[in-house]
Amino acid sequence: MGYQYETLSPETFQQFCQSLLLLYFPHIQCYPVGQPDGGRDALAWRSRQASNDRDFAVFQVKYNRKPLAEADPHKWLIEQIQKEKSKIKRLIPKGAKEYYLITNIPGTSHLDVGSMDELNSLLAQVIEIPFTCWWRDDLDRRLDSAWSVKWAYPSLMTGQDMLVSILSAGLNERAADRQSAILSYVATQYREDEEVKFKQVELQNKILNLPPYPVRAGRAPLI
Repeated sequence: MGYQYETLSPETFQQFCQSLLLLYFPHIQCYPVGQPDGGRDALAWRSRQASNDRDFAVFQVKYNRKPLAEADPHKWLIEQIQKEKSKIKRLIPKGAKEYYLITNIPGTSHLDVGSMDELNSLLAQVIEIPFTCWWRDDLDRRLDSAWSVKWAYPSLMTGQDMLVSILSAGLNERAADRQSAILSYVATQYREDEEVKFKQVELQNKILNLPPYPVRAGRAPLI
């Protein structure tokens, strides 16, 4: 299952990432959006000791409005990291021990030449501390079971999410009303997802306006 992160603004996407991080890093500190942050969208303290020299992990969010329309989204991401490397190096003497990059860009997994391995090689050259990148698929898998985060950012919820939520509450009471609500939601979600997906690749054609699938002689059409 995938999620349409492009329904969020860059600022809201950063807040969404902070909410998701909180599930994995309980001692996280979230920085406000839209302010100079020195390369820190969030920090996770590695200890609870009350001192100024505590070690921490750094989290940086990089959001692309149209990752599927970008000619080379991975090149765009690498360029963003090149701009950040001086900030990262300044954080190391202050206690940075780990670096996390979080993005809505989808990674590619080809050995050595895929974007995931290429980015790892680049980060190894410019960052002197352990690093991890959460690509789009990483966000998807973490969000699958993060229902509290989904409800905080309902525009990310899919039709399947809403069906699971409604069905888990039971259909015994006012079954007809619930069924009508489900059908209405699914229809609306379909239209919205269709529009978002095609806007990402800057196409305006509707799915239903595409040419019909050719049917071979002697075979029934798929329904």
